[in-house]
Amino acid sequence: MKLIQILLLALWAGSHALAADGPAVVRVVPKDRGYELLRNGQPYFIMGVCGSSRLEELAVAGGNSIRTYGGGSGALDEAQRRGLTVLLGLSVGKPRQGFDYSNPERVAQQLEKARQDVLRFKDHPALLMWALGNESELDTSTTNRIRVWQAINAMAEMVKKVDGQHPAITVLAGIGGNKLRELDTYGPALDAVGINTYGGMMSLPDAVAKQGWKRPWLVTEFGPRGHWEVPKTAWGLPIEDSSTEKADLYLRAYRRAVTESPACLGSYVFLWGQKQEKTHTWYGMFLPEGNRLGAVDAMTMAWTGRWPANRCPQIGPGKIKVRLEGAPQDDTRHIFGPGARLRCTVEASDPENNPLTIKCDLRLDVADNPGRGGDREPSTPPVTDAVTSAKQHEALIQLPATEGNYRLFVYAFDPNGSAATANLPLQVKAPP
Repeated sequence: MKLIQILLLALWAGSHALAADGPAVVRVVPKDRGYELLRNGQPYFIMGVCGSSRLEELAVAGGNSIRTYGGGSGALDEAQRRGLTVLLGLSVGKPRQGFDYSNPERVAQQLEKARQDVLRFKDHPALLMWALGNESELDTSTTNRIRVWQAINAMAEMVKKVDGQHPAITVLAGIGGNKLRELDTYGPALDAVGINTYGGMMSLPDAVAKQGWKRPWLVTEFGPRGHWEVPKTAWGLPIEDSSTEKADLYLRAYRRAVTESPACLGSYVFLWGQKQEKTHTWYGMFLPEGNRLGAVDAMTMAWTGRWPANRCPQIGPGKIKVRLEGAPQDDTRHIFGPGARLRCTVEASDPENNPLTIKCDLRLDVADNPGRGGDREPSTPPVTDAVTSAKQHEALIQLPATEGNYRLFVYAFDPNGSAATANLPLQVKAPP
């Protein structure tokens, strides 16, 4: 029943959500056993993405909102043109990055900066809600975390005084450690809470209820299993799911945690675009070149109840297999000597039986980068001349002479701008 309501809301939002030139009035109100958003008096269920690019594709896919992590009016203006709304991020300092919440002057400066941003953007017709910080509580002490909550609550009180037309939320890095109980105590001015969750999304509604949270909530990031949630290689590096496995989780998790939870106001899927975080393919729903991946198909189905006319290629359960050139069977240890030559095969197919183009590259594996919480990470270009030949679903790989950790990436492209991808960690190590 809730899915039908969501689809009706999507149709309404596409034609009416941004009809007015002035600011929208957005309220969180009780409904049945839960809550809902009202935008200009009409129900508004969030079907959003994290990111501010490819908004025309988002509208076609059935999405209605975007989440930004700061920035200016450009995203608001572009969203307005596309009939979308914006969850606008306001900066909140992070103790793990050196922000000192025991310094009243710095806290006051942060509050004033947020006030100026609220004054600047509060009347924009695309504005939906304010997001006060993103994972600001991550990796800090209980004392600092409570100081963060108190500063965020003061910011929420300021938003109500200066704006009053748009709800204010904060965004948590998961809800472990009884964060919701703390926030319920120290954040009474918040209208709802945003939760970033990945592999744990299937159990999120139960986890929220277990902490006694009775207020509204929304999912502010979700996506594939995180790099901290997956199995690791023998040398300790995370093993990334294929784009097809990720797409399956996107859809199942959305149906379980979002559409079946009466107190959930909607969600923002991560990431409508591409970024380097452990790898260049882990969290993006597009490749760097712009090809869409299966997660876009999954969310199109989630939002509209229909698959797109042309679906992305798929990586089969066999994914990538490698063996030493000339060896009779595949290698499962994935540890090879310097300069070894490998034969690689990939299991890929296309739902419409379109011809596929398979490409490969080898890169230094930087998935052990210590960055946390979406911190910027350096990317690595493909190793020059590592792929010596490629034909259909098979390629020959020349491993470097330098020992180290590497990652073999494969990409399957159809003729229509869609793709699938998977990767395999390899270690180059001389025998003892």
